Order: sequence, then C-alpha cells, then structure tokens
Amino acid sequence: MKDITVNTKLAAIIGTDIGHSKSPAMMNAAFQKTGLDAYYYAMNIKEEDFGAVVKGISKMNFVGLTLTIPYKIQILPYLDEIDPLAEIIGAVNTIKIVDGKMIGYNTDGAGFVKGLEVDCGIHVPEHTFFVVGAGGVSRAIMTVLASKKPKKIYLANRTVSKAEEICAHLNRTFGEICEPISLDSDLKPYIDQATVLINATNIGMPPYDDQAPIDLGLLHKNLLVADVIYNPRKTLLLKTAESLGCPIVNGQSLLLHQGKIAFHIWTGLEAPGEEMYQAVFG
Repeated sequence: MKDITVNTKLAAIIGTDIGHSKSPAMMNAAFQKTGLDAYYYAMNIKEEDFGAVVKGISKMNFVGLTLTIPYKIQILPYLDEIDPLAEIIGAVNTIKIVDGKMIGYNTDGAGFVKGLEVDCGIHVPEHTFFVVGAGGVSRAIMTVLASKKPKKIYLANRTVSKAEEICAHLNRTFGEICEPISLDSDLKPYIDQATVLINATNIGMPPYDDQAPIDLGLLHKNLLVADVIYNPRKTLLLKTAESLGCPIVNGQSLLLHQGKIAFHIWTGLEAPGEEMYQAVFG
C-alpha cells in the first residue's frame, strides 16, 4: 500500500457490499503508472449514513467517486452539476469533485459502448441491437446507443412495462429508435434482424450460471454477442455463441473502459489501459 500524506488525492468506490470490487486494483494501477499522488479505495456505507458521508467527502481531499447500487440514483440530490447524458439516463456512477463541487457522470453505458467500438470494431449507426434486460445498466447502455443513432434497438424484458418506459423515454429524446418486446414473445424475428446481441441481465453469473437469458437456439452466426457479466469470463450464452462462430465480448470490456473514462474525467489524462487490465485480469 502506498504512503498516504496530506497531499495525496483520494478517490473511492461507494456501495453497501463492495468488498469484492476490482476497481481499487485497476484505478491504483493507473495512478501508479501515471505517477500521480493519489489513492483509490472501497467504502461500505450504510444507506442511512450516505448523505452525511457524501457531504463530508465534498469537503475533503477527494477528486472523485465511483457509485454502485443503491447509490446511483440516491446521489442525484447532492450534485452541483450533472452531465447531460447522465441526466437522460437518470443515474450517476462517477463523480468529479472540484473545489467542493460535485459533478455527476454515468460511465456504464459509455464504457460498454466504447468497448464495442474499440475492441470489436462496431460502428453503431451501421447496426441493429437486441438488448436483454431493462435494469440500470441496460438503461445506460441503451441511452448511449440511442444517442449514436443505430438502425434499431430492440429491448426485451420479462416485465414489458419496464422496457416500454425506457423505449418511450429514449424515443422522445432521440427519435423513433427503440422498440420494446416481451421476453415471453417470439423473439426470432427480432434476433434474426439483429447484428449485435447484448445481455444486460445477471443471468449467466452464479447462481444462474447454468442459464441463459434467451433461447440459445435463436443465436445465428451473423451476431456479435456481448455480455455485461465478467465473472465467469464466458457465460453459457457466450460459450454457445462462440461455438457457433460468433464474435463475443464479456463484461471485462465494460469494467475496463468505464474505468478509463472515469480516470480521464478525474485527471484529464489518458488512462493507461494495459496496466489497468493487467491489474484486474492479467
């Protein structure tokens, strides 16, 4: 552990149960590589203490925060400014602190889409996306995709009203791009049209690691299949897709690229991606 002095800039990830987080190793590798006197650590905060902690942090030597569930929405009343895309998403997972002012961003969607673009060569306007799940991460990914004007986004969810709400919101903002679908309906016509399929659910990670979010018989070789899950590195969905010859990408891409974006927001520097990757996945 590095020596922390009165001059050390601090950053932290805040949640209620984050002892498993890989972010400290990744971000501290970035600080070390760039020679910054900064340190990033994990903080478990009780919900009843959240407001007091955030107000205190804004007066301390912090440059930034990462927020996980349940605080991505609870943070909103404490912000002095919010990035326009984060405002559309309605949730913040990254904060920059400048002279006691807290500026909110959302790097979930930006990180995942950047991974598709950089790691997979995806040019969003040329593609049709099929997204499974209508939770917070899905909403962030959908918002960034919609802002880049793809051909179409189909959003499938068990509770179709949640998909309808997200699609209506994005269609009002970006034009008629999104279409909600029930996961219980016939998905084949939509997946046949898609060129990128994204699992934005927790189906595929323990205790659901023997399950897939859709009927695997619907996969076709013209799909790029992406999963927000990084543990396991290959879910049942990704293993099956790979066996069919589909290109695949897992949640490592999301974690790495959102970390790189957060690092740049806090420091203004280009993030050392290789060192960050090795610290977590090497």
